[in-house]
Amino acid sequence: MSKKTKIIILLVLMFSFIPLFSLNGNKIEKSINGDSLILPDTKMEEIVDSFKLYNDSIKNELVLEVRKYVYSVSNNVNKDIPFYFVEHSLNHNIDLIFMMAQSQIETSFGTTGIGREISKKSLFGVMKSYKYKTYDEAINDYCLLLKKSYLGTQKTEQQLMKNYVNLKGARYAGNPNYEKELQKTYKTIDFKTNIKDLFKQYKNKLVIYL
Repeated sequence: MSKKTKIIILLVLMFSFIPLFSLNGNKIEKSINGDSLILPDTKMEEIVDSFKLYNDSIKNELVLEVRKYVYSVSNNVNKDIPFYFVEHSLNHNIDLIFMMAQSQIETSFGTTGIGREISKKSLFGVMKSYKYKTYDEAINDYCLLLKKSYLGTQKTEQQLMKNYVNLKGARYAGNPNYEKELQKTYKTIDFKTNIKDLFKQYKNKLVIYL
């Protein structure tokens, strides 16, 4: 779906529903001459479903953008990896481009070293004594590690790109130029894709409280 089409859909939804309804506690109501009429459940479901479809279309575009980029790096990337990147970046609220940049540096998206399927499926160079069963598991494990040991509640991915150490001060990589390489790769992905804009669109979606 093109950006123009998405904008048109969003405007239609906004002008169809938003001016008529106001949030009041846990109810969506329509005000006429001072009286409040509760919106029927069926209409509420239609509104919610419309926005879900809109957000799903953005998510699908994110997957396509990721797939297009990773395949430009290597044609041997596992077909499920782009979806898992998007799924876990949204679920864990982690910068998608940051994840991609690190995976590209470490294993070229699972095509080299311990990232390969015949090896450990460790896309981010995380050393484990065992092999991950799936790339889905490997990416989720990385996200949990990043949030618990590196980001915590105070740090950001942008800060890690300047000084990639965990909360105890230990470096992620032994390469002294790791941060510069990560920044360069991040900027390349950002420049060549529309990922950052799509990610923001999805995260800033309109939420309707039922």
